[in-house]
Amino acid sequence: MTTPQQDGGWSEPGQQQDWQQHYPPYSEQHQVYGEQQAYGQQQTYGDQQGYGHQQPYAGQPYIPQQPTAAQQRYARPYAGGSDAEYYVPEYTVLDPEPEPEPGYVLPEVPVSAWSVDNSRSAWISRGVLLLILLVQAGLSFRLDGSAFPQEAKYLTSDGELPGLVSQLGLGGARVLSLAWALGATALLFGATRLLFNARAGLAAAAMYSVLESTAFTGRYASLHSLSLFLLAAALWLLARTRQASPAAVLLAAPFAALAPFAAYSAALYLPTLTVLAVLTAYRFRGAGAFVRGAIFAVATGALCFAGIQLAGTPSGWNVKGTDSAVELLKESAGWGGVVLLVAVIGAVGFIRRARMGEMPWAEGSAPGAIRRSLLGLTMCATALLAPLYQAWLGNGSSLYIHVGFGLLFAVPMAGLGVSRMMGAHFRYPQIGIMIYVAALVIGMAQTRELYRPPDSAAMVGALREVVDTKGQYLTDDPEISAYYLRAQTKPAQWHPAERGAALTAEVKKGSYDAIVLRAASVPEALRGNADYRLLAVLRPSDKDGGQEPYRIWVKQ
Repeated sequence: MTTPQQDGGWSEPGQQQDWQQHYPPYSEQHQVYGEQQAYGQQQTYGDQQGYGHQQPYAGQPYIPQQPTAAQQRYARPYAGGSDAEYYVPEYTVLDPEPEPEPGYVLPEVPVSAWSVDNSRSAWISRGVLLLILLVQAGLSFRLDGSAFPQEAKYLTSDGELPGLVSQLGLGGARVLSLAWALGATALLFGATRLLFNARAGLAAAAMYSVLESTAFTGRYASLHSLSLFLLAAALWLLARTRQASPAAVLLAAPFAALAPFAAYSAALYLPTLTVLAVLTAYRFRGAGAFVRGAIFAVATGALCFAGIQLAGTPSGWNVKGTDSAVELLKESAGWGGVVLLVAVIGAVGFIRRARMGEMPWAEGSAPGAIRRSLLGLTMCATALLAPLYQAWLGNGSSLYIHVGFGLLFAVPMAGLGVSRMMGAHFRYPQIGIMIYVAALVIGMAQTRELYRPPDSAAMVGALREVVDTKGQYLTDDPEISAYYLRAQTKPAQWHPAERGAALTAEVKKGSYDAIVLRAASVPEALRGNADYRLLAVLRPSDKDGGQEPYRIWVKQ
């Protein structure tokens, strides 16, 4: 049996029930179409077109149109006919298109100044560092002269290392000292670059290379330059391993432990290295940085204890004297005051602002104000350790060299200060040039004034004719005589001379075959003495050097 349908077509009863399950009656469809017409006539025509009921506008011919992509996606047109099949509308959910990857990603801005870490900038930094090292070598090589008493003592000592170095002679030993000094400057650049950036590292290396103490130790045959190299190596390793495991700090411990055995003044800076072991890693490790500091302190202490058991305590570190504390502090300020002032400026700028601001929109982690304050305070205060300690002892021995040990730790902050004062993108380069030139001039003048070894060439030439392996000799410079006359005599044959009653007693004994004194006038003990005759009075070639002439007496 067939039944009429609302759309004028016929179908079987079963088909009608199946069709009514999927589609509402025409009256409901008509109601839906009326609601759609309320939203606009254009939307109504579009919907009718989707179901195949296209009607032209009033008074206009009907123009067939291609359905849009949205219409094709959500419905299929009505084909017409009594046997037409109605299809369930198809819906497709489209995933959002991924955003395109950026063609270039800006690197993270360094925490203190502008720099670009790529191969080109790295080679430029190395080239500038090479020029700095050449200037340092030139400043050291311009210093020349015979051996200092301490140089001669070092080359004639019984130690294994001095014995090896003595094979090179005085010139070779000085070249070796220069190599260690240049290595310390290069390591200082590396440590400053890791702590801050390459520009601050170059400024720090430039300032350190022209210091009086740096030029002096580069031309001084001793272990001071080796000790500086070891401290610089320990500082560089602390900076290099700041993001590694706390156990990696053990790499720096041997260098720090060996430094006091090369020069006793290096022992003052072991606590500074321990503090820096914590501060350099705190940003990355948090509380774990204290574990790193503890490991470094224990390892360094154990190695120092073992060294004392094997080689004994380094001598000279606690010898008291009678020098004025005020005068020692004034001299220290003259030798390192400029660098310390610039370091304080750099520390204040670093505390106030972690980044220079070349890219104000840059984001990223930066060290906190407390860590910046502690780092600046530690580095600047370290420069005062040697002056304050030796002023307390009243002993100014080699203070002009020991000042450089503290400046090794303050110069990185001074390099940062120069970088800050020059401004973003080298806005004020004249400030950096002015500071460098001032440090260069001051360093050259101070080095020329301090580096005045005794003019002993004429004295040694005169003594070659009167000494042998059997005599005993009294002199103001026993180390110099023992070194230059080591082929004719033995070191035990040379004895230090004193003044006053002690000299008078030695002369009365008559046990010395020759007496060599640096004196402006003839001492009372030798005036008119029948046992000795005056052999020669040898005046220094540099009349403005302040050196007294050598006076040589031989036993009659």
